[in-house]
Amino acid sequence: MNKEKVFLEYFNKEKLNSEECFKNYKDRKVIFKKEIDRKIYFIKKYVPYGKREKAIAFGLQRDRAKHYEYISKKLDKIGIQHVHSVYSKIKRYSFFKRASILVTEYGGEELAKYSKNYMEHIELFKKFFDIYIKLAKNGIYCTDYNLGGILINNKGELTLIDLDAYKTKIILTKQYKRKLITLLRKMYTHSNETQEFEEFCKSEIERVIKELNWKI
Repeated sequence: MNKEKVFLEYFNKEKLNSEECFKNYKDRKVIFKKEIDRKIYFIKKYVPYGKREKAIAFGLQRDRAKHYEYISKKLDKIGIQHVHSVYSKIKRYSFFKRASILVTEYGGEELAKYSKNYMEHIELFKKFFDIYIKLAKNGIYCTDYNLGGILINNKGELTLIDLDAYKTKIILTKQYKRKLITLLRKMYTHSNETQEFEEFCKSEIERVIKELNWKI
């Protein structure tokens, strides 16, 4: 089967209501799940709107598919396991209007599935926060760092996904540090986790703040 031909079909709007549609964020970021030759692929389609659309057109921001690959290269350099892109494509309809697709292979199960019995996998959860610290020390920050955005692969390794949510910064202001900490805390405050797991997360986040010297 010609995989590229299959992937390119996801530029069509008709695919939005197809059975492969896995998640849809207001038609701006749509995720499809497709099995091809006994392999499972996730096809992300990005359609920028408004300010982001203009910023990308004028070269002030990277297209989200290209940004994923940009972050991927950064992670390769510092040795952080993540799901690599296997295919990407940008389709331009006019100077402003465009869409892009990014394809990744199945990378494992979400770490979130193990939170109910986290004590049996506590080293993985500590590693989850260790990775956050390593990212921050290398100038890479995620505004949506959560247990659903990291997988356990078939080797038992933690593997990052959703790299389009990651940013790089040279200078980190107190305001941005405060924002990152608030977003990190949302991981457990807006969930149905046990009290024990919440306390564990609170303790680990305090460790993150201390190791990064984020005094705010």
